[in-house]
Amino acid sequence: MPPETAPASSSTSSSTAAPLRATWSLDVSDVLAVRGPLSIAASWIVPPGLQPGAAVPLLVCLPGGFLSRRYFDLEIGGSRRYSFAEAMAARGYAVLALDHVGTGDSSKPSSEEAGLALGVDAIAAANQRALELARERIETGDPDGGTPPPEISRSIGVGHSMGSMLTVEQQALARPHDGLVLFSFSTAGTPRFIDEHLRGYADQPERLRREMPDVARKAMGGPYPPRANGVEDDRRAAFGVGTAPSEAEEALQAAATNLLAVGGLTSMIPGGYAPAAQKIDVPTLMVFGDHDLHDDRHTARELPLVRDLTTWCLEDAWHCHFVANTHERLWNAVTDWLVAHDATGAQRG
Repeated sequence: MPPETAPASSSTSSSTAAPLRATWSLDVSDVLAVRGPLSIAASWIVPPGLQPGAAVPLLVCLPGGFLSRRYFDLEIGGSRRYSFAEAMAARGYAVLALDHVGTGDSSKPSSEEAGLALGVDAIAAANQRALELARERIETGDPDGGTPPPEISRSIGVGHSMGSMLTVEQQALARPHDGLVLFSFSTAGTPRFIDEHLRGYADQPERLRREMPDVARKAMGGPYPPRANGVEDDRRAAFGVGTAPSEAEEALQAAATNLLAVGGLTSMIPGGYAPAAQKIDVPTLMVFGDHDLHDDRHTARELPLVRDLTTWCLEDAWHCHFVANTHERLWNAVTDWLVAHDATGAQRG
């Protein structure tokens, strides 16, 4: 388990100045087999005082089901005390957060059929293309947003829930990251939230992907089910905050979006993305809440090639860890792991 206090060093020192932010729209049409332009919305957040050419690690963040990229930069009442991006930028990390195609401020395919036809492999390819385009912008700087061009020293994939699945899919596809930080990750799915018909697809990932358009249409009614604020079980699973104040759920609702049906179902059905997970071989940190949807009982066999695997449980935390009363401990634990895995080439994989 990582220590609770980040080591004192220049890479983890905090600042009272606000991070610099820019928002981009990245055209990923060329990697998707659907008609019409499709773009991915991105938030670029860098440490205050970052100088041109300075080396900075990059955290590439993918949100979970019912959440947009704003989950990584939560704001409530003008405060960003729940913002992972704000906390990590203060510690010297640059953050790139993406909305998946079909969610948040990103484009939706023009027809329902096209939306259902975009499987998780295509969504991962779109996220990879967005990362490539973002890296090009990062290298030249963003004068409109006032962000300078740093040198990216390494890339860490960061995912939450369904976003952890899509981070793993992207890593298996293109290997863009030197390490992974996965919040609430498990290839075991959430069988208690799916019906008997969907459980029949357990551990049959090839069949699931082949039949996903029909599966998603029958189970979700379409490619983009509405945000989880009407059905109590869904709302509690996605946005329950436990003992945290009511403002925590308000912050989550402000970051809410529709579900990406094919992504949500693939992550919920046991074994839906196990083949991708079995290809991961970079150092990985898994974080769970003590009241989470998942735990670390099966992690070793889910990532069999990862020799450097750390699991960590945050107390008094539900599925959305960033709004836990203990979130400051989380910021420190993640920072400690990142610092440790930048200390030697062996640990970085």
